[in-house]
Amino acid sequence: MPFSASIVKSPTAWQDAVQAFLSSLGPSERAAFQAPATPDDCMAVLLATQRRKTRLARILDLMRPAIDPLKRFESAIDVLVQVNAGIASPIWGPLRIVITLSADYFRTLESIAMIIHRIISSLQRFSKYEELFEKNSLVQNAIGALYCDYLDFCVRVTKFYSTSSFRTFFSSFDKDFRDVSESIQLHSQSVDWAAHAAHIEETQRDADKARAERRLHERGNIQRWLSPATVDDDLQKHLNDHLPHSSDGVLASRQFQSFVSSDDTDKPHVLALQGLPGSGKTTAAAFIVDHLEKKGFEVLYFFFKANDVEKRTLLHCVRTILSQLLRLEEHLYDLVEPFYQESGRVLADSLVVVQRALDTALGQSKASRIFVVLDALDESSNSNEVSQWITAQSDSHNRRLRILNTSRPSPFSRSSIQGWSLLRMGGFENDSIKQYIHTRVQSNPIICDTDTAKQVQDYVASAAKGLWLYARLMMDDIDRLPSIGQIQKQLNALPKGFTELYTQIIKTTEASFNPIELKLAQQLHLWVDTADYLPNFLILADDRLGYSMLELIFQYANDGEVVHDPAGQASRVAGPLIDVFDVDVPFAGSQAYELDFIHHTAAQYLSESNHLSAAELPLILRPRRLRHLHRAAVAVWYFTECAQSAELLQELQLKEGSPTSSLMCYFEMAYGLWNALHLSQFPDIQDIQEAHEAEILLQKLTDFISTPACLRWIEAAIIINYRGRFPHLLYNAVNAWKAASQIETHPFKPYLAFSKARARFFRNYAYVLATTGVGREFTSCEIVDSPSDAFWQDYSAQALLRLGQRWRYLAFPSIEKSVFKFPDTLRRC
Repeated sequence: MPFSASIVKSPTAWQDAVQAFLSSLGPSERAAFQAPATPDDCMAVLLATQRRKTRLARILDLMRPAIDPLKRFESAIDVLVQVNAGIASPIWGPLRIVITLSADYFRTLESIAMIIHRIISSLQRFSKYEELFEKNSLVQNAIGALYCDYLDFCVRVTKFYSTSSFRTFFSSFDKDFRDVSESIQLHSQSVDWAAHAAHIEETQRDADKARAERRLHERGNIQRWLSPATVDDDLQKHLNDHLPHSSDGVLASRQFQSFVSSDDTDKPHVLALQGLPGSGKTTAAAFIVDHLEKKGFEVLYFFFKANDVEKRTLLHCVRTILSQLLRLEEHLYDLVEPFYQESGRVLADSLVVVQRALDTALGQSKASRIFVVLDALDESSNSNEVSQWITAQSDSHNRRLRILNTSRPSPFSRSSIQGWSLLRMGGFENDSIKQYIHTRVQSNPIICDTDTAKQVQDYVASAAKGLWLYARLMMDDIDRLPSIGQIQKQLNALPKGFTELYTQIIKTTEASFNPIELKLAQQLHLWVDTADYLPNFLILADDRLGYSMLELIFQYANDGEVVHDPAGQASRVAGPLIDVFDVDVPFAGSQAYELDFIHHTAAQYLSESNHLSAAELPLILRPRRLRHLHRAAVAVWYFTECAQSAELLQELQLKEGSPTSSLMCYFEMAYGLWNALHLSQFPDIQDIQEAHEAEILLQKLTDFISTPACLRWIEAAIIINYRGRFPHLLYNAVNAWKAASQIETHPFKPYLAFSKARARFFRNYAYVLATTGVGREFTSCEIVDSPSDAFWQDYSAQALLRLGQRWRYLAFPSIEKSVFKFPDTLRRC
């Protein structure tokens, strides 16, 4: 009984069935048996065997038309033969044998055919079961048992058709096939029942999966509602800045030991770590977060940051630590979800609601102790509000919650910090700073193992006065010096405080710059503080300078030519104030770099430099005295010569104000320009060089608003603001007109000429915006009154009017493009 095996890979259930069937055979039968590779091959063998016809079978097929009628009248003939036995019996006896045997044979063949048909019709269904329920052992075992029956049936059919015709004619079908037929029927039902049960299980699993997906989706919605700040990035950045053993004094202090001790339940559970700017509070806070997490505690943390709108307020702080708590204890999501649902807001902008949600979650937390680390409370927008919240939380969750905060000395009212434990960063930092300076000195090949090395250690440690930032920046500056003589000179004039330190380091750094690097550095320091020129509603995530804007300002400084590797160039010219770092970006194809101040003292120094005299400033910072004009000059270049603005305008025109590219660079350039156009006070000119520089910049601005050169900017602004129905463009134009109108006389003639030009231009521009766009109802009658005759004679005014008419339908969609006609007379106030 050999079978030809298929090469196709057989199913696991079929292989198991073959092995089970072989185990029931004797050694000789097992050696002779060759199993088909798959159930389909088995069926092919059955059909091929069934089609084999012997000569007797063909004779019986020919006789079947005659035998069938006789079979139907067999009982009647039996009666006739009994009555007339002498006449009919010699003929009927042999004929009856033939009829009975042939009918049995045909019935046997038909039964085999019916079984094969039943197997074939169900095989596809069972194969599908095997595929669908591949991991269900109950279904696989039932199918395996059925496959064993198929093999048994296949062997019996092969034997039946392989037997000689005469023996086949007299063999018993009941004996050979009834038991296997019943077994096939039974196991077929078992497979169906197993599949049904598996289907129920899978339906249950699908339902559980759907519930889990819904739960995950809801949790995602809650996290988006909370919109936590990116403090994970802050933590990693500050951990990277942390030096080994620099926080050992804090950890060993009596106050900190009492703070973390589980025994001191009656002691204050709020620890305030205070120190001067640059004393290492933030890196210590990051280290403490990491230290407590490694001890197995639940730690929630937040880094306040004055120049980041997502890290200034108590609301951002509470949202962030609640988000962290939910990620640590997922069972708390169910308790917070009602607050999310009841708020009905996409963003959790109610401090009261978020505080209630946090209180509820803390009350049901499974943690025995939760540590909260809040850094730089003095950089929050309202430090007293934060300190009062800390005290209230400590009182409400006294047994579970322990809060550590850092700040400068005494930024709070005395009543708000009553009951806090105080740890001042001071003496225990000095030894760590001295060790740090010693390590830096030994790594400097110029002074290591020299008498100067000891001098550097003593002088810098004394000047640092416990401030880690001072020591690090001072040693960085010393490492840049080329000889022992220059280092000695530096030691004889060590800066006092961060203002002198930053100034000295920048002067040392810029001395090695070539002219292009100096221009790049100047532009970088003009634009890095985006809060100095962008309105609050545009600072959505933070006020860092992005990579795209960096490319543009460097291109301008490089005489309009694209700069290779702007991030690398920025790192070289950023000096001691600015960091260039990688960030995650939400869209593909963008460069993952941002620029930010290394420390809030650097941001303060840059801001204070605006009021210093030109003689006191490094060359890099001198343009900041005329920063409004310098930024406006870059914006004029962008809106007249830069290909990016031309492409943006074309996209705005084609897509009617809905471009696919980002508008952030447009807004940064536009508001760099508006800052100069809104000037109402001009800085005092201190020398001839500054006067010449200011005259050139003012003339460039005057030419821009007095000629068609400004129309690319005007059209882009009209499309964007009309499409969004924003009144801000009109407000800006009115404010520019008001600021210019106030300047009736000024000692610096170029500024007076510029003011007269912008008063005329923005009187016309505001009139066009008020009469073709939105916001007219909030505009004074002086603006919306019929324009003077000069308006109709002014080419630029007519160009503004045509642009306002062209894009008016964006602000008022009911007006068709070709229908609107500018009225001859306007409603007067």
